[in-house]
Amino acid sequence: VDEATKKFDEHAPPFAKQVANQAKGLIQEVTHKAEKAVNEAQSGGAKAAANYVATESKQIVLTGSVKLWSGLNQYPPFHAVAELAVPTVAHWSEKYNHVVKDISGKGYAVFGYLPLIPIDEIAKAFKQGEGKVSADHEKASKKDVSDEVGSSPAIALQPSKIYVQ
Repeated sequence: VDEATKKFDEHAPPFAKQVANQAKGLIQEVTHKAEKAVNEAQSGGAKAAANYVATESKQIVLTGSVKLWSGLNQYPPFHAVAELAVPTVAHWSEKYNHVVKDISGKGYAVFGYLPLIPIDEIAKAFKQGEGKVSADHEKASKKDVSDEVGSSPAIALQPSKIYVQ
């Protein structure tokens, strides 16, 4: 493992190193959260642990998604994929939520246990993340803004929808 890590550090492009470091950080965070979930189960029971896991998982996914989007959004090849993927994911997420709510409302209790995709929370997290990224970008770069206009897709947020512009 040490030899492979050394070779990776020597030969990998900076982007790959950045992704690897982010993955490592995510793994460490998940490990820490898992330990907390076990402690929660021991002190509050299975229901308390399940509630903790659901809440923390949603927050990790939201935060991680914004970080990942911000990183990938710096690379032009990603833009073409994002222009297709983001609206498609938003559309199917809404359909999934509708089906789960509809079937659950018809008395199929099992479907009540399926998690809904928090579309509004995702949109809010991306909006906040974009604001932070934009502010950081303005501080870090003093070059002419006209060079960047239209160079990367931004996420347009509307209630219950996420679109790439």
